[in-house]
Parts: sequence; structure tokens; C-alpha cells
Amino acid sequence: MDIVSRIAAIDTERALFAFGAIVTGALTVLVFRSGNQDQGALFATFSLYLGGAATPVIRDNVTHYKRTGAVALGGVGIVAILMGISSGLPYLFIIGAIAAMFDLF
Repeated sequence: MDIVSRIAAIDTERALFAFGAIVTGALTVLVFRSGNQDQGALFATFSLYLGGAATPVIRDNVTHYKRTGAVALGGVGIVAILMGISSGLPYLFIIGAIAAMFDLF
């Protein structure tokens, strides 16, 4: 199999999720190293969500993974707000969960 057919065989959406998981994983390390454990935990949660969406075994075996994962992230966002974490990331998680519940993506 040549390189062109390998690149064409990659699902674009999975590749973007994988790229996002790598970027947020790197950001997670940077945030933890800066000393902000609360935001680091939020970045790690988002990185796990993106990594799961990029992994074929998880994504193909969990019904509507992107939607159920987004709703779970919304729950994490609500808990983060109740704990008093000062960040905009929990609000983003909640907005994503609302969008997932209304089947907007």
C-alpha cells in the first residue's frame, strides 16, 4: 500500500480528533507544570474525550460516543463550576452538552 492510499484511507474526522487529543494532551502537561491543577484536570478530561473519539475501538463500540461523551463533559463542567474553578472551560463543556442533547452535532 503506497503512502497516497494510506492518507486517503484515514477518516478525516478521526484524524482531527486525534490531532486535537495530542494538542490538548500537550496543553495538559503545560498547565499542570504551571501549577494550575484544576484547569489541568479539565484539559485532561477533554483530552480523554478527544482520544476516545479518535480511537476506532471505542468510537465504534459505544453508541453515539460523541454525544454521550459531550453530555458527560457537561457533567464535569457542572461539577467544576460547583467546586468554584475559575475558568471558562466548564462553560464550554456545558454548552457542548446542551448542543449534544439537542443533537446539534
